[in-house]
Amino acid sequence: MRKNEQGYSLVTTLLVITIFFLLGLTIVTAAVQHAQFTTVRVDDVQSLHEAKTELNEALADLKAQLSAPNFFVDHRIFTPNQWDQFLGTDSPSARENTIAGRLTARYGVTMTDESEQYNIPKDQVFLRALRLSKQFTDGHQVRTVERLIFVTNTPSFLKYALGSNKDVVLNGGVYVEKGNVYAGQDAYASNATNYVKQNGQLTVASPNAGMPRLSSSSVWYTSDGQLMACGQTTSCWTASQTRFSMSGSWTPLWPTDVVEPAPSTKQENEDFIDVDFDLTVADKLLQASDISRTSDSYLEDIQRVQEATDKANALRYLAVELSNRWTPIVIDSTVPIEKAIKQSSKEKPLYLDGSGVLTGDVDIRTDAANKVNQWLIVNGDLTLNGPTNSNHFINVYGNFIVFGNMTITGNVKLDASIYVMGKTKIYQSRVERAESGKGVVLLSKGTLDLSRINEFDNPSPTPNLKGYFYTDSSATIYAVGSYLYIEGGLFARGNGATAPDADVEGLVVNAFRGQVNGIMGSRGNSRRSTIRSPHA
Repeated sequence: MRKNEQGYSLVTTLLVITIFFLLGLTIVTAAVQHAQFTTVRVDDVQSLHEAKTELNEALADLKAQLSAPNFFVDHRIFTPNQWDQFLGTDSPSARENTIAGRLTARYGVTMTDESEQYNIPKDQVFLRALRLSKQFTDGHQVRTVERLIFVTNTPSFLKYALGSNKDVVLNGGVYVEKGNVYAGQDAYASNATNYVKQNGQLTVASPNAGMPRLSSSSVWYTSDGQLMACGQTTSCWTASQTRFSMSGSWTPLWPTDVVEPAPSTKQENEDFIDVDFDLTVADKLLQASDISRTSDSYLEDIQRVQEATDKANALRYLAVELSNRWTPIVIDSTVPIEKAIKQSSKEKPLYLDGSGVLTGDVDIRTDAANKVNQWLIVNGDLTLNGPTNSNHFINVYGNFIVFGNMTITGNVKLDASIYVMGKTKIYQSRVERAESGKGVVLLSKGTLDLSRINEFDNPSPTPNLKGYFYTDSSATIYAVGSYLYIEGGLFARGNGATAPDADVEGLVVNAFRGQVNGIMGSRGNSRRSTIRSPHA
């Protein structure tokens, strides 16, 4: 009996040992499998992170290449077909010397063109929809990370109702009804009443002009997301004989004793696409002269302007060289310039060697039925002097390059692109779109000065400045004693010169919302002033 009990004990002991061995083996196996699974997941996460990093690096590389100064000229890209060849999207397999080939070789990133899916006409514009993709391994599966980007050479200033690459200062009752405001450096807002009397005296008045106001859908984009404000009226500014200067009363806090709400502000993170004003004018001169962008002479002339120390002088020299391709306008004291233009053939650009004043209708079109504008190149100053009666306008059709200063006064309806190498001044004026509805795009190399728009007239919901106004320099707007309603946009790039009558570089707007009693010198009419800038 004892031997049997010893046998059972041995069997039981062996069975227990076997069970514990199996349990231990199972635990070890599970631990190993879990460790392997963890290792796989770590590898997957790392693969995803590496794929995203390489995709972002490829995108940064692409942006750096396309953002280079004079990119299109340096790479001789002047047609949409040349653009697609350079990108490498014109064939199924990207060549090494293309952007797509470069991104594949460096980062393993594939670039495909999806422009057609977004109804982008590839034979007409440089806008492209590009998809960047990078594959990585997730366990036993191959996955892909992607980024869809839109590439365009459209200037960024067209995106904003008001703005500057430098500072933006809004004094008084500015109202942005639609569109955003952009300040590449600092942004300022105050309820100060700054204006210039009829005798030329710069004045900071005591009335509260109201704080600037943006609609609920509008945003003020700044370099750091901050907005400096001053609600102390006369304490915000001081005036000398030559300029308005900021005082020390500005803080990053919106005043608590004003009725206007603080505008929405954000930091602008998108890259700004700038304008090369001089090369743009050179391109327009050559195109007007019917010189192909793919010709050697075009490239030589563009490069000569690009490399010139004095680009303005280089452009004048280019205009003189090309003038034998244009129709000269011959005028004297007995022939108004608009009559000479009317009598001239419009098959070639018109050329005025000197200054001129237009006081009547002007039609510079090769085909009025198809509304194809011709060019007028003015080697001097140009003034558009319309009637002051609110029911009468002069109508101007055509495109202009002005090598001197430009002045617009009175009521003018425009269907035009205007490039001004000097300064531009618009005063006592109402600018509207001509019958074709195209309106005006005015670009000025020098400062832009707008004042006394609809001065002391009754306010109207009808826009009195319709179009896009750009200066390569700085700009000042006076809408105290005026009702200024911009439909389009106004942008001051800033190139070193301060805004007219101000100590800042960029855009300065002076407006007033409320009753004005006797603060305008000899013109003491009560007046409500504002700026409403819906971005068309």
